[in-house]
Amino acid sequence: MKSGQSGTALYFLLFLIVHERCDACDWMMSQYSMKSRSSLSLLKDMGGEMTSVKGPFPRLVYNEVMKAKAEDQVRFLAEATEQIIVLFSPLTAHVDEVKWDGRALDNFLNILDTRQLKELKQCTAAYAERSGRSWSERKLRRHFRKLKEILKKSNYSANSLERIRNVVQQHLGMMDIITANVRHKL
Repeated sequence: MKSGQSGTALYFLLFLIVHERCDACDWMMSQYSMKSRSSLSLLKDMGGEMTSVKGPFPRLVYNEVMKAKAEDQVRFLAEATEQIIVLFSPLTAHVDEVKWDGRALDNFLNILDTRQLKELKQCTAAYAERSGRSWSERKLRRHFRKLKEILKKSNYSANSLERIRNVVQQHLGMMDIITANVRHKL
């Protein structure tokens, strides 16, 4: 093959790889913010007034993720979304105790699970495989384990559920910032 032809073939191959990556993450560029706003609205609507009761929040983890490459940020967003789903799924059994709107909780979980997580995982699949989880993903998992412990130790009290709802609201807000950062990088 002549050098001009090999250069053209290499250019075409790179075009296909970049194009595939863009197609896989296109949803994130165009739809993520809308779905995120909907899930945040449902989070607010599922309970009463959002309380000022604060819970633990991993600010350092988010600060580190903001400095990461776009593909690592997308992986982190997928992990955070999955952890929120895992945290909130068992809460459907406790909505009556805290007078949460069960329909809003179900819709919240549905948006996160069937739209955001599915699309984020599809986007991450466009990137090269890596072994293990990043430091930030491991720290995030530990954080969510602590949130689950808070709920269990308090026997899913109304106060602990509101603390968790407040923390998840912070997560969703930070995830929006990361998404804007990813859009800028892509």
